[in-house]
Amino acid sequence: MDLTEVIELMSIVDSMDNISEVTVTFGDSPSVSIKKENKTALTLPPEQGFQVASLPQPKNGNLATPGQIKFALDLATKIGNGNMTSVVNGLAHSLELTVDEILHPDRWADEMTKEHASLYLDILEAQYNKMKKGAWG
Repeated sequence: MDLTEVIELMSIVDSMDNISEVTVTFGDSPSVSIKKENKTALTLPPEQGFQVASLPQPKNGNLATPGQIKFALDLATKIGNGNMTSVVNGLAHSLELTVDEILHPDRWADEMTKEHASLYLDILEAQYNKMKKGAWG
């Protein structure tokens, strides 16, 4: 039996469920044992496993006022001409954040916090005022 046959035998033993050890004797040479290790996956109880990540939900007391939300949406609509993706890009650029870190205007009515409103309104108002003066558009 040569080395390739031994390797082939090892792979066969490894793929079998009911055989865990094989001993091969080469004539007068010493025998070789091929023993398969039981590799069982460690399972953790649910309380120790990974949990699904969830974004923190704003507390009702921290939500922006309806007036702030309406004003922000009105400005965003005027600045973006209905294209809210460009508004998100502009906010991300101005705040030096990624687009994913900006709360999309579609979610402002339900999730905008006072912090969002404070940051976003300053930028949206500045852009709108520049637009009115002719620097934009």
